[in-house]
Amino acid sequence: MTLKKGMCLALPWGVVIVMPKKKLGQDMDYLDHRAGFIFSDIARFRARLFDSLLAPHGLTTSQAWVLAQLFVEDNLPQKELARRMDVGTVTVGGLIDRLEARGFVERKVDPDDRRVKRVLLKDAARPIGRIMSECGRQVNKITFTDMAPEDAQRMMDNMVTIRRNLLNALDNDKSIHNATDILLEKSK
Repeated sequence: MTLKKGMCLALPWGVVIVMPKKKLGQDMDYLDHRAGFIFSDIARFRARLFDSLLAPHGLTTSQAWVLAQLFVEDNLPQKELARRMDVGTVTVGGLIDRLEARGFVERKVDPDDRRVKRVLLKDAARPIGRIMSECGRQVNKITFTDMAPEDAQRMMDNMVTIRRNLLNALDNDKSIHNATDILLEKSK
C-alpha cells in the first residue's frame, strides 16, 4: 500500500496521519519570538566561519571589524571606533594594540585635542584587507548556497529594510551608526 498526503493509517499503537515533508522552519511564523534566535544564529555562524577563514592569517573577526571600519573611514578617534563597534574603549584598545603590533594601524595624537588618539591604517593593512574581502566573499557564497541569485538579492534587500526598521524603532540613534550606514549611503 502506498501512503499519500493526508491519508490516515491505523496502527495498533495509534493513528498516523501522513503529512507532506516540510522544509525546516517552513511553518515558523515570522512574528514568532524565535525569529530573533534565527538572526542571532546566522550572525554567530557567519562570524565563526569568518574567524576560521581568517585564522590562518593571524586575524580575528573582531580585529577585522576594526580594520573594516577604518577601510570605510580612516583616521577615526579610538573612542569613535569603540562606539561604531558597540564595544568598550578598553576592548577596542586591546584590538588596536594587536593590530598596531602587526603594523596594520598606528595611533596618532589628534592635533586639535591631545587627549584624543586617532587610529590610522598603514599601507601594510592593504593586503590583509584584500584577504578579508575574499574571506567575506567565501562566507557569502556558503551563506547563499542553494539560493537562486535573485532570491539571495531579495533577501539582502529585505535585510536592509529590516535593519532600517530596527534603526527607526530606536529613534535613528546616531550612537549605533557605523560603516554599514556609510556604505548604504554611498550605494544610493
